[in-house]
Amino acid sequence: MKVLSLIVVPGVLALAISAAKADPSPNPATSGAQTMPSGAEPETPPPATYDPGTPGTAPGTAATTPATPSATDTAATSDTPATAPAPAPNATDTTAAPAPTPPVTTDDMNAATPPPGVPAAPTQAPSGATNITVLPPPPNGQVTESVPVQPLPPMEGAPEGVVPGAAVASHIGVGLLVGGGFQDFTNNNLRNVTGDGGYWTARIIAGTREYIGMEAAYDGSARGITGLGLNNSNSRLIANGLSGNLRLNIPIAQGESLIEPFGFVGVGWAHYTVTNNNVAVSDLTSSDNILTLPFGGGLEYSYRGFIADARYTYQQTYFNNLTQTMGGNLNTWGVGGQIGFEY
Repeated sequence: MKVLSLIVVPGVLALAISAAKADPSPNPATSGAQTMPSGAEPETPPPATYDPGTPGTAPGTAATTPATPSATDTAATSDTPATAPAPAPNATDTTAAPAPTPPVTTDDMNAATPPPGVPAAPTQAPSGATNITVLPPPPNGQVTESVPVQPLPPMEGAPEGVVPGAAVASHIGVGLLVGGGFQDFTNNNLRNVTGDGGYWTARIIAGTREYIGMEAAYDGSARGITGLGLNNSNSRLIANGLSGNLRLNIPIAQGESLIEPFGFVGVGWAHYTVTNNNVAVSDLTSSDNILTLPFGGGLEYSYRGFIADARYTYQQTYFNNLTQTMGGNLNTWGVGGQIGFEY
């Protein structure tokens, strides 16, 4: 037993000595290490708060004050140059908090542009309107501007509502013309007893610048006539009449000039008189009233108020009683021209 004790006791002592050398316990008084009492919880920082009045502190972080160095820390850093601590901010250095931003309202916005996130309301068409295209409002942040379009310059000498190139005050073309020409009968019996004849006319035309126009005319003619019961040297066959015509025009305008082919047809009345006639023995009556149907065509030219035309006219007659014994009718044909002014 004594032998066993002598062996075990020295072995335990040796084991304790070797363990002490391998893990020496620090001395809190000399090492400067801070120890935490058993069962104490570490202190947690307080929750972050926003302090708009503290300069240099970001929102969401707590303001900290510079720590006061301890005697141990002062001794440990005595060999290094000392730096002056940052001065604490005072009341005068604190900047005022920024003014709150006013809420955004839509009172000053364009009524056609809704605020972001709000769908645009559909535009209502006026009551009773038809065939109206309603354009959507412009996107947010965009401005739609209308581009002015310059109207085309008016054509020179072309008043509104007339043929281009016309320069007339009436806008439809009204002309007053006078003229005359050559005229002869188509009946052989009358041609044998009458000489070459001429006619004169005065005419008002409305619608020279339109496709359809009208004419009102006075027509007169005279020629010599011979025959039984007539004074062969002094007898004359004279006619006077009125007629109204409907015209079909083809106006061709070039600047202020107008060239216009036309055709016409109308109805009229004529009075024939035989001068120096002995009715008792003559082959002709002294006078006769007949119905006329003139028709024909021609070409008209006008420039700056001047107007002229040339035409061919055939005149059909009805109710002929002048040639009571020799028979036939008073149908005529003629060619002539007129000049005048247009407004």
